[in-house]
Amino acid sequence: MYIISGEFKVKAEYKEELIAMSLELIPQSLQESGCLSYGFYENQSALGNFLFFERWENRESISEHFEKSYFQNFASKFPQMIDGQASIEIHQVSATEHV
Repeated sequence: MYIISGEFKVKAEYKEELIAMSLELIPQSLQESGCLSYGFYENQSALGNFLFFERWENRESISEHFEKSYFQNFASKFPQMIDGQASIEIHQVSATEHV
């Protein structure tokens, strides 16, 4: 399994637009083969800071996701909407322990 975590701060003037774009992206992504979960969260102790947290079956599914037109559309608008750089990481998980 692979996990994508993406953290960023949105510029105040783009907050509502970014939320709307993200809420459109999520259900489309969840329908993709290999997508196990796809979440988008605002940090309640630091409003304006967001986290994408996604779980994927394999790396190939992530590559296919990045090629989808709706993701490409999101990705083309995203950089101008954030303050600074986003921290986006792909983690390969070798084991999971349920507690």
